[in-house]
Amino acid sequence: MLDEDAFKNFKLPRYEQVRWQIQKLLVNSKWTIETPIPSEQELATMYDVSVGTVRKAVECLVEDGLLVKIQGRGTFLRQPNFASSLMRFFRLKDKSGEDVQPKGQLKKLEVVAAIAEINQKLKLADDANLIYIERVRLNGDIVVLSEKIWLSESRFAALKEIELSDFANLLYPFYYEQCGQFVSSAVEQLSFIKNVEDPYLKNKATDALVQVCRIAKNIEGFPIEYRESFGFAEDFNYEITIH
Repeated sequence: MLDEDAFKNFKLPRYEQVRWQIQKLLVNSKWTIETPIPSEQELATMYDVSVGTVRKAVECLVEDGLLVKIQGRGTFLRQPNFASSLMRFFRLKDKSGEDVQPKGQLKKLEVVAAIAEINQKLKLADDANLIYIERVRLNGDIVVLSEKIWLSESRFAALKEIELSDFANLLYPFYYEQCGQFVSSAVEQLSFIKNVEDPYLKNKATDALVQVCRIAKNIEGFPIEYRESFGFAEDFNYEITIH
């Protein structure tokens, strides 16, 4: 997202200016997903524009996936369902054969020195410290996914004060609640690997694993989390419906 000074140098349509101002409002006010944004009339008054201009700006943000309209309730900040996203790649079932969403459990959280490759992915200074997290996903008492997560220490400093057992099952809403960092989008890359022994999966080096690498971004499109998820290739399943 452009900063204030750079933004003023661009001659953009009024609705694009309002669109940018609404994004800025959501970022600065740490808007919750349970609270509707101001009405179109309130936003029109706030930015001294017509309701039509606001409506076009809001529709653009809905198309971007940042906002969602709920009939009879209003317009809300949209929280993407990244848990379901990862489950596109792994089909897990309980003892009765029903599909299940594994539960998350943190195993480690520590501050580590800068790692050139990770700092580059997160667009951090070369010497910026990182928060490193090891997390598993459980189907019952069986580890089915193992995750390594890197975050900016400065953005996520509040996490250092929280007991591992107090972390929520879903991390992205937890990031927002504790650190004001809202994950709006992500880019994922999948590969099949061998010769990796994971202490939580307890696999053999000869076992084929699926690795899903994800860069999660905030409302401004800035990368705030890098994550590597590992699971057994035998659990791999990719399904998509094309209309």
